[in-house]
Amino acid sequence: MARIPLDHESDPTTDPKILAALDRITSSGFPALNVFRALANKPEALDGFMAFVNSIYNTGSGTGYSTITPKETELAYTTATVVNNCHY
Repeated sequence: MARIPLDHESDPTTDPKILAALDRITSSGFPALNVFRALANKPEALDGFMAFVNSIYNTGSGTGYSTITPKETELAYTTATVVNNCHY
């Protein structure tokens, strides 16, 4: 059992603020992963985290910073996985 509750869109008791936050994620093209469901307990934290994620994944975000390509992103993930002996 999770120590932090995971909010689900299908649960009728889920707070409307949380539903709105999860909807913003899925409408932006990301799947509703459990990490997002856990962060949804604090919608402000989830919005901040998603702003961070979007700044990495979305080019032309208006930040003035160059972003890495999707291939470079996958290479970074793969490298970190191998270095940390992670099999998740």
